[in-house]
Amino acid sequence: MAMRAGFNLHHSDLQEFLFAPVWDDKNGTPLSILSALARLGMDPWGEAARLAEMPRAAAVSALAAILAKLPRSEPEVPDYSGISERLVQFLPQGGSRPSSNTYGTDNGGAAGGGATATTVSPQTIGLVAVAAVVAVLLQVNGWLF
Repeated sequence: MAMRAGFNLHHSDLQEFLFAPVWDDKNGTPLSILSALARLGMDPWGEAARLAEMPRAAAVSALAAILAKLPRSEPEVPDYSGISERLVQFLPQGGSRPSSNTYGTDNGGAAGGGATATTVSPQTIGLVAVAAVVAVLLQVNGWLF
């Protein structure tokens, strides 16, 4: 059975980029691209794949804009463009190819009887949770049923 997509490295050709150090945090620990994107609430593999599809100059500019959003405690402003130019060199040329071994692609040996993966967006989960809370509040207050 294949590994679930949430635990799969998806794009093995993006690992070198995702694990490249951006800079050292104030405690001396290197900050990787993967950690930086995750801190900003972004999907690291999706963003890396998007950057890999871009021309190099556009990827440098886009990555510099992303890095500029990271909180910094030091007063000096880093050279985001220079850092981005160094990091973009780790992206694969011509885009990334997703791993074919993800959840839902293995048919378990049965011809045509495999499971299919269903993706639920975080927005959908949030909307369902809010609707449930509203329904409970309405019921508790006697405004529903």
